[in-house]
Amino acid sequence: MQGSTKSIEREARRRIPGLLAELLDEDSVEIVAEESRVDSGVDLLARDSVGRRWAFEIKTSSRPGQIDRAAGRLKAIEGTGAIPVLVVPYMSKAGAETAERMDLNWIDLAGNAGIREEGLRVWVRGKPNELRTAGRPSSPFAPKSARVSRMLLLEPKRWWRQKDLVVATQLDDGNISRVVRRLDEEALLERRDKELRPRDPDLLLDAWAQEYRFDRHDAIAGHVSGSGIEVARNLAGDLSKRQIEHAFTGLPAAWAIDRFARFRLTTVYVDGDPRDVVEQLDVRQGSKGANVQILGPDDAGVFAGKQVRDDLRCVSTVQVYLDLLQLPERSTEAAQHLRDRHLDWHGRSR
Repeated sequence: MQGSTKSIEREARRRIPGLLAELLDEDSVEIVAEESRVDSGVDLLARDSVGRRWAFEIKTSSRPGQIDRAAGRLKAIEGTGAIPVLVVPYMSKAGAETAERMDLNWIDLAGNAGIREEGLRVWVRGKPNELRTAGRPSSPFAPKSARVSRMLLLEPKRWWRQKDLVVATQLDDGNISRVVRRLDEEALLERRDKELRPRDPDLLLDAWAQEYRFDRHDAIAGHVSGSGIEVARNLAGDLSKRQIEHAFTGLPAAWAIDRFARFRLTTVYVDGDPRDVVEQLDVRQGSKGANVQILGPDDAGVFAGKQVRDDLRCVSTVQVYLDLLQLPERSTEAAQHLRDRHLDWHGRSR
């Protein structure tokens, strides 16, 4: 059972020598107790059997904002002769991707690891989480709460006042304050007087992706005649004719935005009960052989930032990215493609 920050730190200190010895296939690893608070205040120093020194920074979560905060301290000890390593209770997929992007070594207390140093490569995945969190605080990425992050990512350079977020998200001031406080706690915001914006849009998107669940939407599967973009266009025409608010996501949206890949499954959000919509359309309901997925969103916020691409109404590129991460076919590849081309806030692809 995961407990307080202090208990996690104690557990990490207890486990690190054995975990590192196991990862390095050595008999033992020595904790350098007398130096444990030097080298920019890292939490623990150790020495392995071949004389390498290791410096560990312990964090209580693998949320991207926390990883970024740890990276600053660990980067500061490069050149001291010690190998910097982040330690977390359990490394999430999004956290591992953030650490990899930052060239940050890490291990978790389950025994998973990603370490790359000269002459050394340690890569372990798949060990289950032994320290599950109990009583986690409310998430800033719950369906309605996520409206805040969506707005921040739609205009990441804008300095927002909380009262502007109230208007943009249609949440009350109390909800906005709670969500902003949680994002602050996760080191995802920067401040200027009473204004705020994402400290790093990549980190905010990674943190949201870590908690996003596509299965919270009300999905009705069915089949219509045709294939690929033809199905999407016909469906769009039928929905518009019936004045049903809608926006495509997944691979149809990726195709409309950037002509990425042919596809079979057409996924579209609709306003209202998707069952009612299916009854109005020429859709044969059933999952067998399904090539359409009609979604009732878990929150109307998914329509914020919707766009028309190639005459197809689509959700925002941020929402398309989140959905693609959890859809079939070539969706994961499409997600990375869209992120590189259309969510490249730092100009890496230029």
